[in-house]
Amino acid sequence: MRIVVVLISAVLLLSAPLSGTYAAQDAPAIDGEMLFQARCALCHQLPEPAMLKARQWQLIINTMQKRMQHVNMVPLTEDEKTQLIYYLSQHARQ
Repeated sequence: MRIVVVLISAVLLLSAPLSGTYAAQDAPAIDGEMLFQARCALCHQLPEPAMLKARQWQLIINTMQKRMQHVNMVPLTEDEKTQLIYYLSQHARQ
């Protein structure tokens, strides 16, 4: 089941920029959500974005980047990292 979710998320992530079905101002949140589902679920169960504050998510993402590099996984690009942090910050605990 987890593999199916990851595969569907990856397909959506790759096809989203081509679809043009969302407004430009919505793009970071949508891409961030897809990145969250596709990339984070590769290693662990997805946490609830509202469980942490925005600043905590920034620290977590930076830590995960280092862990990804440590195990020879392709880390997020700066753009992906920005989109992911934006998505998590929009859904973070206040």
